Amino acid sequence: MKQVQDLDANAEPVPLSAVEILVQDLRRRILSGDFRPGEFLRDARMCHEHSTSRHTYRTAAQALVTQGLLRQIPNRGFMLPEFGPDDIVDITRVRGAIEGEAIRLIVLTGVIPPMALEAVQVMHTSTLSSNKSALVTADRDFHRAIVAASGSTRLMRTYSGLEGEIELLLVQRQDFYGTAEEMASEHERLISSLRSRHYETARVAFTEHWADLQIKLLDPR
Repeated sequence: MKQVQDLDANAEPVPLSAVEILVQDLRRRILSGDFRPGEFLRDARMCHEHSTSRHTYRTAAQALVTQGLLRQIPNRGFMLPEFGPDDIVDITRVRGAIEGEAIRLIVLTGVIPPMALEAVQVMHTSTLSSNKSALVTADRDFHRAIVAASGSTRLMRTYSGLEGEIELLLVQRQDFYGTAEEMASEHERLISSLRSRHYETARVAFTEHWADLQIKLLDPR
């Protein structure tokens, strides 16, 4: 058994397939704001821009549908989601329900996830004007770390199914914070609430954060 483990440890990484590479490339473009909300990613255009086949593109696009980053419209193709008020309320409500259970488990252990602390540092050193993508990634990493720190595989699995929509929503409404420092300070307050080891303190802090985020995202400015 040990010999098998040693062989596995020394094994060469498995190269990505053409579909996996295209999924990564399309995901990067979507979350960089290359496409407008409601825009169709036409087969011919995507195949040309990524030098790929229609079958490879459609398989990759289907994978992004499962991640919440694209929607498939019958007889029309794949479209970038356009989030309305009902979508925003629903996404933030479900996110709050998942994180609410996660923080209940975290305050029992008192362990602050390092990735959450690192994400706050990224917020401190970024600016909204030049690091919008980095800030969205930092927000994603912060909340992903909170859910992961719960130690619940089911919570993590549920959250991962929602994470693509959350990230895309933040990209599309990336001016919801006045400054990057405001974003960092708000997330630092969440860290402080977890350090209190008091569930009600943490619950109130996170509840206020979810409510404030929903208000900001619903602002049509």
